[in-house]
Amino acid sequence: MGMFDIFGKEPKAKTERSGREIFVDEPKTDLNKKGPVAVFSPTSYDDVEKIIDAIKAGKTAIVHLTELKTETAIRVLDMLSGAIYALDGGVYEMEKNIFMFSPTGVEVL
Repeated sequence: MGMFDIFGKEPKAKTERSGREIFVDEPKTDLNKKGPVAVFSPTSYDDVEKIIDAIKAGKTAIVHLTELKTETAIRVLDMLSGAIYALDGGVYEMEKNIFMFSPTGVEVL
């Protein structure tokens, strides 16, 4: 999955019905086998894609930014904030450099 595909859907499978081509979304089975909360400690900006995939799959992501340089942590936080906005979710700061990103439908009181 490339960088520009993170907000898109998985590739669609092509099926034929009565001579026409119909595209159907393929389910994500590998991410759905995990629990409702995923904990991440990214070590580089490249780890953002895995975090966004988990959120897209309906998981709540706890992200520890303590292992990153300040500049990289800001980039990661910016990218995740944009993704969570696009997915209509929420972001909560739990402690300094520890954030929770929740998908749509998950409310924290």
